[in-house]
Amino acid sequence: MQTSPTRTTQVTSTEAALLGLLSREPTSGYDLEKAVRASVGYFWSPARSQIYAVLPRLVDAGLATRWSITQRDRPNKHVYRITAAGRRALKTWLEAPEADAGGRDEFLLKVFFGGLAGPDAVVSHIRARRGEAERLQTELEEIDARVGEGGDVQAALTRSYGIAWAKAVIGWAKTAERELGS
Repeated sequence: MQTSPTRTTQVTSTEAALLGLLSREPTSGYDLEKAVRASVGYFWSPARSQIYAVLPRLVDAGLATRWSITQRDRPNKHVYRITAAGRRALKTWLEAPEADAGGRDEFLLKVFFGGLAGPDAVVSHIRARRGEAERLQTELEEIDARVGEGGDVQAALTRSYGIAWAKAVIGWAKTAERELGS
């Protein structure tokens, strides 16, 4: 099993997301990638390459351990597990105030300057955003229906937030389309 000394620096949001998933069960990078898509990927979706770049850093920092499982006809599988130091780092991150996301939103920048391209371009962006929100709302409502009551409260709250956000975007988009005359 590979491990390294612990570090005292704070973890990034991506590191925290992966540590959170590793806190549920030891898993391989491939399975972690699938877990991201099925859970936090609705609101935090690192690139596949980023997942594979972060995992060795977690091991090097002593926040996770890694061991290999020999497989026939395939490369060896590397399995990762959160360490006690990783749990402490995750807890510290969870308790810290939320970091400023930077206030960058390319979509809103395009809406703001959309008059320079004409209303058709802006409406196209708004319709695309509304479509994304409608798909998200449908997916999250389907998950809610499958899970039902009595599941993970924090996961349910996250889905509820996502549904409310999607409904707000859909409502805003419909109003914007009316105001732009489409």
